[in-house]
Amino acid sequence: MRFFFLGALVVGLAGLVAAGEGSIGVGEEFFLRADGPGNGIHATPDAAWGDGAYLAVWREGWHGKGGKARIHAARVSPDGKVLDTGGVEIAPCNEGVQERPRVVFGGGVFLVVWQDLRNGKDYDVLAARVSPEGKVLDAEPIAVAAAPRTQALPAVASDGNGFLVAWQGLVGDETAYRGFAAPVSADGKVGAAVETGTTPQPELAWGGHCYLAAYGGQTVFTVMLSPQGQPLNAAKWGNQAIRSTKAAAFSVSAVPGKGWLVVGHRSPPDPWGWGGPGAMRAAFINSDGTLGNQDALKEPAGNWARLPGWLDLGKEKKAGATWPWGQSAGAWGGRYSLVVWQRHHLGGEKMTNFENCDLIAARVDGFTSLDTAGVPVAASAADELRPALASDGRGRLLCVYEKREGDGAPRVAARMLALP
Repeated sequence: MRFFFLGALVVGLAGLVAAGEGSIGVGEEFFLRADGPGNGIHATPDAAWGDGAYLAVWREGWHGKGGKARIHAARVSPDGKVLDTGGVEIAPCNEGVQERPRVVFGGGVFLVVWQDLRNGKDYDVLAARVSPEGKVLDAEPIAVAAAPRTQALPAVASDGNGFLVAWQGLVGDETAYRGFAAPVSADGKVGAAVETGTTPQPELAWGGHCYLAAYGGQTVFTVMLSPQGQPLNAAKWGNQAIRSTKAAAFSVSAVPGKGWLVVGHRSPPDPWGWGGPGAMRAAFINSDGTLGNQDALKEPAGNWARLPGWLDLGKEKKAGATWPWGQSAGAWGGRYSLVVWQRHHLGGEKMTNFENCDLIAARVDGFTSLDTAGVPVAASAADELRPALASDGRGRLLCVYEKREGDGAPRVAARMLALP
């Protein structure tokens, strides 16, 4: 696996050692699968590290009306070699679609979770365990949340022994989603579901003593959860972490012994400039659940000065303008957190249209970027979107993402990243 260190080509592990301080190594792009039953559609990837290899998961195939999307997986070696070139289908079935897979490692196995529409009426949250050798251990999926009405958008994390799965669901005749979580043991047993208040779009990370759940729309909230999913702090809706002027996309990752890093975007571009500036923003949540940087809640409209915790401001709306917006991913790299996010190029008459998207990375110490200009991870004429990260905890990470070229169909690409 070749690595590029800020313009210098370095080959092999010796190059990683010699790269020196202040470098992010970016490996060559590769694809997790060349073909497959999804007719060239591979989307919404995620990845986890465990027992000497990475496991990447994705949606294989079309997920709209009449679709037959299924969840597939492949192991990737530490040097970036795909070990399951034909892919592994996680839960074969004859009906419906499977979407939005998430994966984590704990208790000696990977747990893959997803939302499943096989009943043709509403979504359920299902799961399956995968061994480090790439074998699916459950002949039938584990029903994490399969009550009447929809349970969807699962997130999963591990305390090293078992797992916690969070999701949003509808109850009775209600039209508003509630947040829930349930523990799953390494041998596949599901514990009682707990209402958490974490809705919508939950994200989870284990912090050494409890889980942190992040969730929300225009404002990202956080709440600490026990290993069984019970809320441990604040009121039902938790603590504010990051504010946005529009619906937020965000990620949460643990910083061992200190707390959690939450990353989200600010506003999209608009013709009037009311929502500017764009920014990719970081907030640090201390181990007791309190907010570590108050600027995460401020919204200085029209201010183009970099503020603490603002990882990327893009460039103003003129020739060459860029705008950070959308999905991000974070992971602990051994000395620092690494964050990868989407940076769009702007066009159109008023420079408000997203015309191309790249993936940018930075090392983050607490909530402060150590690479203020950002380091390109994937920056081609194609759109690179939806990054996910998996770290071995010692400076080597797998970044998986969607790559959309001329025909618009997504494929799942990957690169190995290295930190000094």
